Amino acid sequence: MAIPNKAVGYGNNSTAQNVFRLTFSTALSQAPAYEAYDSAATFPAVGTDLTVAKKIFAGTAGNSNKPMLSLVATTSAAPSSAWMPAAATGGSANPNRLKGTTNYVTDPTTPGAGGIIRWNMVCELPSDLVPATDNAEMTHDLLIRYTFTGATPTLTFAFNDAVSGTEATPTWTSITPGSHGIRHAKTGAVTPNWYATVPATGVQATTEGHVTA
Repeated sequence: MAIPNKAVGYGNNSTAQNVFRLTFSTALSQAPAYEAYDSAATFPAVGTDLTVAKKIFAGTAGNSNKPMLSLVATTSAAPSSAWMPAAATGGSANPNRLKGTTNYVTDPTTPGAGGIIRWNMVCELPSDLVPATDNAEMTHDLLIRYTFTGATPTLTFAFNDAVSGTEATPTWTSITPGSHGIRHAKTGAVTPNWYATVPATGVQATTEGHVTA
């Protein structure tokens, strides 16, 4: 319906299943994996980096050097509230803090033709981030790794659009990778200022996910 807009049910303190989804036009041969990597591209362009050197993955002293980006696959079940893990699990876990193929999430399903996967995300920011110099340290790409044996699938990304969607009755608005991206933001963020809060002490999780151009 509308971009920019926020995704219904985004974030850690949420039991929503219908936040982000990806539809595959043809069947996969195994369950897809959610991974995240550095990006040197200018938002919302998609980068080609397969490195995990930035602070969003390395963490800082302020968060005990943990990856800041977390994801939970919600395809087959709603998560518990406060699903964000306290620490990363090496390899695959659901949910997990993302860092390339070091820590990632494998979806619990293997989609058939027309099948979907669903997920939610959050970013936890430590107090020792410096926005003036660390903005580039937070840019990243979400990569969904999938395999197939038949026809090459067409992928359709979408988010549950707050313009009219609810958890019970989602409004799925298509996301075009490279033209649209997800901004992890604070409560009440509005165009063009999709800011997140760096806390004075400790850590603080983002509370809104906005899809923008």
